[in-house]
Amino acid sequence: MDYDSHLITKNEHSKNDETQESFRQNFSFAEKILDVQGMFPTLSDDHDIRKITREKVENMLYAQQLIPETEIQHIEGYAYLGAKGINQWIWDNRVQPEISQSLLREYLSRGMHNTPYIFFKKFQLTRNLLLHIAKLYGIEPSQIQDRHLLDPKSLHQVFENLPKDKTPSLFHFLMRKSNQNGTLDKDFPFFKASNKQQNMHPRILSFQMDMEEKGLSHKHIRNTATHVKQLFVWLCANVEMFKRTTPDTISVFQIQNEHLLMYRTYKLRLVSDGVNTQISFAHSIYSIRSFYHFLHRRFGYQPPLQRFRSVKAPRYSPRELPTDQQIEAFFYVVAQYARNPVREEIGYRLMFHLGLRLSEVAQIKWSDVNLGTRTIVIHSKGKKSHILPLVGKLYSLLRELHTQPSTTYLMGQKISTIKHELYEYFNLYTMITGWLFPGGVHIFRHIFITRLAFKGVLPQAIKELARVRLLDTVGLYMHMAHRDQHMISQIDLLKYE
Repeated sequence: MDYDSHLITKNEHSKNDETQESFRQNFSFAEKILDVQGMFPTLSDDHDIRKITREKVENMLYAQQLIPETEIQHIEGYAYLGAKGINQWIWDNRVQPEISQSLLREYLSRGMHNTPYIFFKKFQLTRNLLLHIAKLYGIEPSQIQDRHLLDPKSLHQVFENLPKDKTPSLFHFLMRKSNQNGTLDKDFPFFKASNKQQNMHPRILSFQMDMEEKGLSHKHIRNTATHVKQLFVWLCANVEMFKRTTPDTISVFQIQNEHLLMYRTYKLRLVSDGVNTQISFAHSIYSIRSFYHFLHRRFGYQPPLQRFRSVKAPRYSPRELPTDQQIEAFFYVVAQYARNPVREEIGYRLMFHLGLRLSEVAQIKWSDVNLGTRTIVIHSKGKKSHILPLVGKLYSLLRELHTQPSTTYLMGQKISTIKHELYEYFNLYTMITGWLFPGGVHIFRHIFITRLAFKGVLPQAIKELARVRLLDTVGLYMHMAHRDQHMISQIDLLKYE
């Protein structure tokens, strides 16, 4: 039995009968993409969605994935450094140029053994500390000396303005140094005040923990919880039955649909007055709905969400995207610094070549991958599944990963950990690469859809390949592609001597 036949046998038992074809408009597309020639001649009309073949789908997804080696701007002095090399890079390129104070360098040097994203967060907090103290004294951050850092006035400013729960070791370090220096009294009053943190409603805390277990970003968790807390604050200030309670003690189960609709009206008024945007309104509604869905899952509480709907808000905004050379430079950095270069490159290439969401990458199992037929099953939103082809670099990496010890999921042992680490390390890799593009790891999906639109792929095909629910979403990308192509064609008409 050859290698591919063995893999086919190994993966056949895991096929899910409910898996949907990627092009639901086509009859038996799931079968067609397994045949390189497809059911129709390869010379058929490229713009007829009824005549899509596997070969054409592969050209849509992978046609421009390889760049000649001569065009790639390699990182000078390449050598595999692993994750430990990231901390050294941060020290050499961020700490040394931006942190001149010996006291803070001593603190950061003790964290060189930390996980890279933890070490980088310590650096960020240290830099923010300098900005606050510089503002206090009316000087530049570079002019701050150790005596400024140990001054009780500075420590009070820091404790009042920086999140003490993020990196408490920094504050403990400064307090210990200040005590040793004799500049800080242990009974100084702000110590007690600093321990008084604003209470959080226990249901919101449970909601936060649930989001953390799902591997959502810290920013998303913080913003979502803030929207729910804002609802509680407004209810306690504006609804008579809640005025004798506080936002951290309000009875969630006494909040009725009429109260939520009153809050919705209030938020809409802020939008009409120009105080808030439609996007912020949509995020607020989404956060509160998510909170009540969590209560339903955890406690069986039926959400009082009748007519508590959002509004349509434009979520697409054109942005600059990395070039092919910049993308290859990113993968070059991954190969240099990743703990498992093959596995991590697969994770990011699944987003780049196939447009997968972070959550979709995290839940892929080996049973979803068939190296024999070169296909992968993607489990999307709404419990829908799609089959997509595997070729080129992504396929060869999967074959290489297959020889390594297996894990529960393709990318690791736990979904929440997979999502968290792909997200955090992406930020570090882009920093090293020199990317300045906004959007986080989701930028790969943005690149995927944008490139399909610029290739002139039919919107129905993009909708299925990107696994989006509405053609309206695809239309935004198509509009931008047509606009840019028109501008290019007009510029090409200009003739210069």
